[in-house]
Amino acid sequence: MTATQEQKKQPKARERNGAQIGQGRATPYLFSFPAIFVVSAVLAFPVLYGIWQSLYRAPELGLPEEFVGGLNYSDMFSDPDFWSALYRTGFFVGGCLVVGTTLGLLFSFALYRSIGRLRWMRAATLAPYLISNVAAAVMFRLLFNSDLGLINSVLGTVGIDGPAWLSSTTWAMTVVIFTQVWTDIPLTILLLLGGLMTIDTSYLDAALVDGASAWQRARYLTIPLLAPQLVISTVWLSYSTLTGLGVVLALTGGGPIGSTTTLAMEMYNVAFRALKFNEALAIATFILILNAVLTLGYVRVARRYEIDA
Repeated sequence: MTATQEQKKQPKARERNGAQIGQGRATPYLFSFPAIFVVSAVLAFPVLYGIWQSLYRAPELGLPEEFVGGLNYSDMFSDPDFWSALYRTGFFVGGCLVVGTTLGLLFSFALYRSIGRLRWMRAATLAPYLISNVAAAVMFRLLFNSDLGLINSVLGTVGIDGPAWLSSTTWAMTVVIFTQVWTDIPLTILLLLGGLMTIDTSYLDAALVDGASAWQRARYLTIPLLAPQLVISTVWLSYSTLTGLGVVLALTGGGPIGSTTTLAMEMYNVAFRALKFNEALAIATFILILNAVLTLGYVRVARRYEIDA
């Protein structure tokens, strides 16, 4: 046997020896399995338990639950209140995405330009995260109070009679959208600001030399390069608004006349006002599936445009 043949056999021999002492391909998975099992059980068990309980129903509160299969879901889909809540949820999520993304872009561009002693403003964008959703809703409830609120007082100084924001079926959803965006926008700003700071400034300098205006640089260069961060921000805003309850509950309670009753609020009403917990879990399962479908849709659209998010 030549020396070359002997050298070729050595790696195979080492692989066999490694497999014998427990270094095969399955070994990392075996060692990781206990941790994966514990984490999966802690995170996934409540979700799976909730889905399972949505297949049961108690004849009366306090009585034993009975397995009813998909009855809770069929009742949910035949309930006009559910479809009204779904329609308002679509308007709520769409409004938050448009307002949140627009404000996030404007604020991130402004903060990117902040230099020197003004850089503290970047940290100040985290202020809404220091306040709970309920506290923010109470704060905005006072601001938009039709009689004593600051917004109507400012409008009154220029001769405009402010509307009854929170008792109007037209304006209440607008206030809810603005408040929800206010509580969620810090992460959007941080994502977009981080994306801006990773863009090679030579691209912007070259466009400036070619005579591109500020709007043209933003429209055709900066925003396309921010596409991955915009996709992540969209997923986050969509998830947060679709599942958000604190703002709606504390600000309007779903009113007036149900004009701000989203799916999350409808689930709360069914669970804690009608005391139908299993039926509420059917709505929760629907929200979970809707969230997953929307997220997959965003990712699919991003991949169509070859965006790595």
